[in-house]
Amino acid sequence: MDNLKKISEFIIGEAKKCGADESDVLVVNSTKANVKIRLGNIEELKQANPKSLGIRIFKNKKKALTYTSDFREESLKKLVKQTVEMAQITGEDKLCGLPESKYLGKATSLLTLFDPKIETISTSEKIRLATEMEKIGMSQSPLITNSDGASWSDSRSKIALANSLGFYGEQEYSNCALVLSLVAEKDGVKQTDYWYTNHLFFDKLDSIESVAKIAAERTLRKLSARKPKTQTVPVVFDPNAAQDFLSILDATVVGTAIYRRNSFLIDKLDQEIAVKDFTLIDDGLLPDGLGTRLFDDEGLPSRKNVVIENGVLKKYLCDCYSAKKLGVEPTGSASRGVGSAPAPATSNFYLQNGSIPPEEIIASVKEGLYLTSVHWVGINYITGDYSRGAEGIWIENGKLSYPVQEFTVAGNMLDMMKNITMIGNDLKFRDSINAPTFKIKELVISGS
Repeated sequence: MDNLKKISEFIIGEAKKCGADESDVLVVNSTKANVKIRLGNIEELKQANPKSLGIRIFKNKKKALTYTSDFREESLKKLVKQTVEMAQITGEDKLCGLPESKYLGKATSLLTLFDPKIETISTSEKIRLATEMEKIGMSQSPLITNSDGASWSDSRSKIALANSLGFYGEQEYSNCALVLSLVAEKDGVKQTDYWYTNHLFFDKLDSIESVAKIAAERTLRKLSARKPKTQTVPVVFDPNAAQDFLSILDATVVGTAIYRRNSFLIDKLDQEIAVKDFTLIDDGLLPDGLGTRLFDDEGLPSRKNVVIENGVLKKYLCDCYSAKKLGVEPTGSASRGVGSAPAPATSNFYLQNGSIPPEEIIASVKEGLYLTSVHWVGINYITGDYSRGAEGIWIENGKLSYPVQEFTVAGNMLDMMKNITMIGNDLKFRDSINAPTFKIKELVISGS
């Protein structure tokens, strides 16, 4: 069986024959390719065409989930029967089940999420792009002595979601990316950094020259790094560090984190938790967004959710189950794989653009840190305490002065959001989580 709709309808029909009260099925058919070049040589060349489906069965307020990559009719019949049997012996959960029919549907926006051009790009062209990008990057300076590799990746996916309440939807996606990681050396000390471009459409990728030059600049600026002294100073988060900051909110604003009591945002609805310029949005309908979709993984229409508006927490992002647990409306935020149950997640999650050029934000700091990278997890999601290993550039008299590393930056998320003093105007949608530059009044830097 190859037609996604035919497969979905067959499974829903078989589930009904086997006595299921409700059922749904998620079918995914993908094509993926990856090329990695290092020092002009091919290190990796992969292409795959994975397909799989996941079945959920509900019976007497009990549920079971199974998945398979075997699409043969007899195999699917057997799997459906086994799933119904499994559902009858699991524990009862009065809140489980499909969404109410009134919630089901698809967004009416005209969204193009698939680029047919990606299918026409030959393997030799992918190799050429990665090879040329690495060559350009390494030619930027004699201090760039090595490469961790240049890569091309692409994927094209078609998904189908159907349930026994009559919902059926198909979505087709594409994505392609170029990544370059370089190594520079000075006085016997090596530094590495990278840059990338990522988009749904091939023609909207940044040029290989741009990616190569930025990767080289980011690597070279880390040479001769110092360890800063322990002190409390203003910290400017560049878009990458700001993106990481938002990823913490991404994990704590979802319904599962709230009802499991694993979030510092519990009981904060309609409270002012950030400065008035802080507006946080999750938009499943963002044009060209990497997380854009017509419907979520339960069959609810995608939508734009304003999570924090002018500093006030307005809503938690919920699938239908977490919405029932919390006594709120679902937000069209369900996400799942074929082997997992739906759970709330962000789509295109971003901090609304500010009005201040990043150069002006840096210039406002007499002495402090321009934070460019954080590593290892040091987050207490319950209290909001924040401590990360960090790298950056020290600011002196409003100018980027010298690189710093081997230190930590620490604070508390709620305090940090209330002490953001400037938000930049440099928001770019490069990933599914995005943020402009912003400045926090002061944080603790722990170094020497």
